[in-house]
Amino acid sequence: MYVRFVSPQPLEERRGNMGIFQPALDIVYDDATPHHVYWPIRQELDWFNEHLPKPRATSFEVRSRKSWRSDGICWFHDDAHEMIYRAFVLSALLRDCGVNITKLATNRPGQILYRDDYQIIAKPAAETPVEWS
Repeated sequence: MYVRFVSPQPLEERRGNMGIFQPALDIVYDDATPHHVYWPIRQELDWFNEHLPKPRATSFEVRSRKSWRSDGICWFHDDAHEMIYRAFVLSALLRDCGVNITKLATNRPGQILYRDDYQIIAKPAAETPVEWS
């Protein structure tokens, strides 16, 4: 099983929804963000920066019609317990800022482009089934 946390904001030029990291960065880099919100979000982002491997940008790319497209999306392995716990914490902080976050789960994420101990990057198939919660 794979787990993903998403915001309803669609990604440009890619299928699927935005994950949790971009909205969190948007809030952290917004000068109007109050300090009582900024610091907890910043702490969670710093933790992920320290502990979650960073795939190369090419890990997201798939060859399509003689060109490369960034179609890959990230999913946590369901046994990456601390990563998922921290993602729940970050999701709660984002909800406090008015950003709705939803957890998705699937057994078939699509074509796997990258894998490490905590996450995969997969190009979703049109029929990729997901459970919302």
